[in-house]
Amino acid sequence: MAIIANQSDSKLKLVLDAGLDENNKEITKNKTFANVKTTATNENVYEVATALAGIQSYTLKNIKKYEEYDLVEE
Repeated sequence: MAIIANQSDSKLKLVLDAGLDENNKEITKNKTFANVKTTATNENVYEVATALAGIQSYTLKNIKKYEEYDLVEE
């Protein structure tokens, strides 16, 4: 039995540094953008993420890309 993985969705998440709280613990904020084209390359996603980070209130800490797949039996 062969299983085929069809990419169904892709998301971009910006992890932003929002400073420290009163206990000196790091605060992070997340901004998630859904419906990223499944054909977008990692380089394209990175370029868009850095451009979006430039208009955020907080400093960019990390960029994450999530991909979802539908698994179907062949």
